[in-house]
Amino acid sequence: MIARLLACAALCLPQGFDELAQKFVDKDARVRRDAVTGLAKLDTPQGWEKVVAALRDPTPEVADEAQLQLAALAGPAELALLYGKDALGSKDEFVRLRAAAALGRLSEMPDTALVTKALGDKDASVRRTLCWSIERLASAGKWSAAAPALAELARKDKDGGVRAAALVASAALHAETAVRLAALAADADADVRAAVVLAARSRDAYTAQVRASAAAKDATLGVRIVAAESLAAARDARGARALVDVLESEKELRGRWHAVELLRQISGLQHRLAPRPWTAWAAGLADGPLPEPRKPERADDERSVSFAGLPIRSERVCFLIDLSGSIWQKRADGRTRKELVDDELRKARESLPESTRFNVIPYTAAPAPWQKTLVPADRKNVAKALEWFVARKDTGSGDLWGALQVALADPQVYTLVVLSDGAPSGGRRWNLGLMKQLFAEQNRFRRVELAAVLADASGRLVREWDEMCAASGGRTVQIELRCSSPRAGPVAPCAILKRPCRA
Repeated sequence: MIARLLACAALCLPQGFDELAQKFVDKDARVRRDAVTGLAKLDTPQGWEKVVAALRDPTPEVADEAQLQLAALAGPAELALLYGKDALGSKDEFVRLRAAAALGRLSEMPDTALVTKALGDKDASVRRTLCWSIERLASAGKWSAAAPALAELARKDKDGGVRAAALVASAALHAETAVRLAALAADADADVRAAVVLAARSRDAYTAQVRASAAAKDATLGVRIVAAESLAAARDARGARALVDVLESEKELRGRWHAVELLRQISGLQHRLAPRPWTAWAAGLADGPLPEPRKPERADDERSVSFAGLPIRSERVCFLIDLSGSIWQKRADGRTRKELVDDELRKARESLPESTRFNVIPYTAAPAPWQKTLVPADRKNVAKALEWFVARKDTGSGDLWGALQVALADPQVYTLVVLSDGAPSGGRRWNLGLMKQLFAEQNRFRRVELAAVLADASGRLVREWDEMCAASGGRTVQIELRCSSPRAGPVAPCAILKRPCRA
């Protein structure tokens, strides 16, 4: 069928196809990316065949563009390309992963039988991504078929992340009888326990609050954070009181601050970490829905450790420092921007309480972690980390996605603090808008906080980072790395000019 359609289309190819096909194999990645965009606009079987093939392009700039353009796929023959050897049928795991994610952006409902077959992929990340795509299609009204395969995955898949994603996808399909939440609430995997809380929110309010209240006492911080968010989402007095209880019982600094931020959102008040004023507020609430929040007051937060103006509200933190691009430019006084970052990192590290555990991952074309896991912030470790980082001379492109993956591989990490100019320039992911969505899915059960210090970033990049960080409960702060004019005097010190945090 596909072969006949391609043969017919070959007789009436639109002008520009041959030119775009030539650009498709150009050595310049920017030319190939433009060719992918142009071929998608042609909207012909031959054009889509090449766009799908671009999923395996070695340059992420091109492959990311292909993944994004596939959202416009329509028609049986074109949609069938998603299941072929260049997409979900590829031998390359990352190509299959790209195709699985692209499926969730389709404007038309894909073939149920073929998607169900693809759910048997040998790679857990592909199965999880397919579940997420089904969830997105169902939420957009583009997937209505019951999926017994999802219930099977939720109950029996060996990977906890797959079970969690399958459970939430089943909830999006309103398959209440397919998966029993009570049976999974005590699952050994924290991702599944967090997914139970998320899935319960698609049912009735009572079930959602019962599951959230129980999960608020979970041993894993990520599950407790998901539970706290569910209690806040109820926006009623019962949930508010339970959220205050979470603040009172939470031991982790990251969890306490997150509970405070949620309470601020639903109340309009700006109390701090001390539970007493929150308890008084909750005690005065009438049963039922919360009143409209007051106009937010000015926050009066206690002093905390900061990195280049970004508050660090966690005791399990990993610093990711982008050493690509302009970080090595010399300023008017002869110092590099890297040396300014050295100074800021020194201030932050030396201010960390010894109860904190930390790591640092500078990254260029590849991440270079100082340690495999977080270590105590005692004087010895802080001094060693600073000496090691100051001596780094790495140059090249910046693999943000790779650095995030290395950091997240440590289960101790609760907060990631990134310093970057905002633009990824290397690795297997390039498009920040796409990365934003993928990170949100990857993090939705674990709820690691992502915060960013953006150096000289453009307005567009700042907006992308604001959304990416806010989705995890994190913040951004903008800084300018610059020097005074040499004419200002014999010494023209470089300065870091800071702009307010954005939540």
